[in-house]
Amino acid sequence: MRRVNFMPVIVPTIFAFDHISLEERLERFEGLAERVQLDIADANFAAQPTLDVDVMVEQPTTLKRDVHLMIAEPVEWLEKCREEAVDLVIGQIESMSSQAEFKKTAESLGIKWGLAVDLDTAITDLDWLVAQTADQLLVMTVRAGKEGQKLDQKGLDKVKALRQKGFTKEICVDGGINETTIVKCLEAGADVLAIGSSLNQAPDVVTAWNNLQQKLKAYAL
Repeated sequence: MRRVNFMPVIVPTIFAFDHISLEERLERFEGLAERVQLDIADANFAAQPTLDVDVMVEQPTTLKRDVHLMIAEPVEWLEKCREEAVDLVIGQIESMSSQAEFKKTAESLGIKWGLAVDLDTAITDLDWLVAQTADQLLVMTVRAGKEGQKLDQKGLDKVKALRQKGFTKEICVDGGINETTIVKCLEAGADVLAIGSSLNQAPDVVTAWNNLQQKLKAYAL
């Protein structure tokens, strides 16, 4: 199921462990993408935690930024994200005490917000009264915290279920998306495609980007 009058979008993900890789990856996508997703993970989600929130959101860039918080109590970082003019903040529900509090705080700060579910988390764990008002729902199609994994169909099944429940705003899929799997994601109902290793590990990022865009545009016609 596709949203009416909405062109699906590719959003490169930035998973950085040091300042140099953060700067290089951001610069790589300036001029290609309009928007990136900064992935920030602590030891509960990743064997090697990323740079912390302060460092990631303070790095200068011309790109619009979504911030995916895979950290304990993401609500505590909403104010910092607002200060740094982040465009959208997505929190993993597995690491928050209250989805309602995350929503309330984000809305009080005037920032767009979303909820994310990991691969093994059921969508029934979403507080639907809260989730149905989110600007975005992010569905992991791999287990959170590591690049380069293969897309798991059960993530796409969740996307279909969310559309069937009537969610009409952005659904982002994150993990294992490449030229082979991108159409499956679109067919499931995703319209934001968070792509990491297929771009970050490509020998020629411009060619990889263009190939993915061609797949996306061919589907959207």
